[in-house]
Amino acid sequence: MGEGKQIDRLAMRGRPQGSPVIHQRWENLLFLHWAVDPQALRPLIPSALEIDTFQDKAWIGITPFHLEDVRPVMLPAFPGLSTFDEINVRTYVLHDGRPGIWFFSLDASKLMHAVASRIYFMMPYFKASIEFRQEEHRFTFDLHRAGPPEAAFYARWQTGPRLRDPDVDSLAFFLVERYNCFSVEGRRVYQTRIYHHPWILEEAAIEELCSKMMSALGLAEPVADPLIHFSRSLDIEIWAPTQIGEAFPAQKVRIPID
Repeated sequence: MGEGKQIDRLAMRGRPQGSPVIHQRWENLLFLHWAVDPQALRPLIPSALEIDTFQDKAWIGITPFHLEDVRPVMLPAFPGLSTFDEINVRTYVLHDGRPGIWFFSLDASKLMHAVASRIYFMMPYFKASIEFRQEEHRFTFDLHRAGPPEAAFYARWQTGPRLRDPDVDSLAFFLVERYNCFSVEGRRVYQTRIYHHPWILEEAAIEELCSKMMSALGLAEPVADPLIHFSRSLDIEIWAPTQIGEAFPAQKVRIPID
């Protein structure tokens, strides 16, 4: 799997060639991760993508966050359209040795962004009702998807001290330092590059967590406590998708999560 090969994970931090098409600012992002058997996960991932592993484990993540200043590059933000909330369910994969993200689902609080991202970025976006609140160091994220398949998520957490920058060979680096995501349209595989400064991570502690995000995908909800990281704010540039290969679509099955 992934760690058995020489993968230059630092190289993906470099700014891609060409010009970005979208600017965003991601704020108050919570990373929740659970380990999963990569062999059980294999049927869910298109054949052209290799499952990226850390110490023989694949990882599934849920990431709620807030977006500001969402706009096309070189244009001002549009009032009422440039800010919304989002959550995604994801895992980590490789294509020809390049590490990236495979999104199982993404839910956005504004319909226009969900529809536009489905069409342009070929990502599985859904419209959802989301309430995201902050009271000093405590955050609450409450989501209910607007349509099928049914999905819901509620979490309350507190943030803590800043963490040291993760080493390249650490699990934290493996999970958060991702500058590429993949999508499949028909039999075509695409990559979408992003660029931003390295993550600045903080500790966080979950006070309450209730999720139906994975069961909406036909996956078993985790029973173990998640690995948790938090980040305050990053400015993001996003490039247009480019075709990189072909693959047959994967079949969805239920899988256990550690």
